[in-house]
Amino acid sequence: MKAPALAGVFVLYAYFRAMEISGNKFYRLLVKIGRYRTRYTSHRNFLIILSFIVGVLAALAAVLLKVSVQFFEHRVELMNNWMDSNWLSAILPMIGTGISLLLLTRFFRNRLSRGVGFIIHNIVTNKGRIDKRHTYGHILTSALTVGFGGSVGLEAPIVATGAAIGSNTGRDLRLSAKDTVLLLACGTASGIAAVFNSPFAGIIFVLEIFLLDFSIPFFIPLLISTATATVVSQLIYPGKFIFVASESWNVPAIPFYVLLGVFCGLVSVYITWQVDFIEGYFEKRSMNWKRWLIAGIPLCVIIFLLPGLYGEGYSTITSLLKGDYASITAHSLLQSYSQYSWAIILMTVLLVVFKVVCACLTISAGGNGGVFAPSMITGGLSGFLFAYLVNLSGIYQLNTPNFIITAMAGVLAGVMHAPLTAIFLMAEISGGYKLFIPLMIVTAISYFITPKYVKHSVYHKSLVERKILTDTSEHDHF
Repeated sequence: MKAPALAGVFVLYAYFRAMEISGNKFYRLLVKIGRYRTRYTSHRNFLIILSFIVGVLAALAAVLLKVSVQFFEHRVELMNNWMDSNWLSAILPMIGTGISLLLLTRFFRNRLSRGVGFIIHNIVTNKGRIDKRHTYGHILTSALTVGFGGSVGLEAPIVATGAAIGSNTGRDLRLSAKDTVLLLACGTASGIAAVFNSPFAGIIFVLEIFLLDFSIPFFIPLLISTATATVVSQLIYPGKFIFVASESWNVPAIPFYVLLGVFCGLVSVYITWQVDFIEGYFEKRSMNWKRWLIAGIPLCVIIFLLPGLYGEGYSTITSLLKGDYASITAHSLLQSYSQYSWAIILMTVLLVVFKVVCACLTISAGGNGGVFAPSMITGGLSGFLFAYLVNLSGIYQLNTPNFIITAMAGVLAGVMHAPLTAIFLMAEISGGYKLFIPLMIVTAISYFITPKYVKHSVYHKSLVERKILTDTSEHDHF
């Protein structure tokens, strides 16, 4: 199934590209569809049908992107094991970001907006209308970026692609701005649901990040689209990041979850500061080969020294959840010392410190991706470090996988200022609600600490600075 996945990406690209250039014939067909639907179905039922279609398309786009990237990452891992070195991992991110840069500047002529902020911008200022190039542009550039080892996440490109699919569906069918935004939200939520098998988290993500207020009837299309996306994902994408918690939480461990929440809040502040500093520095420079070199060379050097920073990083967290702690030093200078605790601790600290740095350098070099996955990975590493140190001290024996999962939620909540999304996402990833109380404790404390030092989330800060959003626009959960 993985081999044809890349071909599927280009098929999807060709489909949406054809939609973009097909001209009046396509739009005349849409007008006819509009006439038939007004005659044979109600507007409410038509929106439900469209939400189903958007859910399928968004899920297919998300799954094709994830499977394609995993295909490349697996091949590179096999090559590194065969050569017993990681120089290939150090060179490929430079190539991937370079090709992505060429596409962004030459093919898309710097008109393909990256990240999630531009979606909110379009909702606020352009009635949710997003250009068609976003339906395929993010798939191409992010597949090249992450497939070649860029240290970013695919969630932002998936969100952008799903939003563009929903937006263009509504716009082409001449729907109102309110209905277009609804379908945009359906596409976004479906992408998250497809990748993480978490329909509720997808819906909550839309409400918290896009700052949307929907009445109860509007939740029906969201439920339909996310449920559809989850089913499609279950059928064709078995490789999702899922860890079923084997043990529930213990009451004596609650003080440690409180301390973990404080730690996650501080890590979230560090991540946000690094994003502001590094991306702010490179925003002053033009998107050209000089910027690619200035950001790309340090990126390759860091990945060569810390191979665990190659790609998204979910494989590292999966190994830690399985108890394979020595794998964190694989192909690094500390590999021969993997049996020593100090080597594992040192490597974990370095990965926590430099994951967000590599993510920002990847984006600044011309790659396409987001900080959603880097935040989760940094959180997971922070939770492992916390539990490993406590267990090593002999004070108390903590369940390390549980602390990895809860820390992922804590850091994600702090960076995005979206505690509900973090709680439900990690609850669904961990296979139920065994960890629901620890997730609530850690995310609440992390979210309480972060705004004291960082007023706005990484998605909203630039919008507030440009006065597109006001200081009162963000939801206050407390």
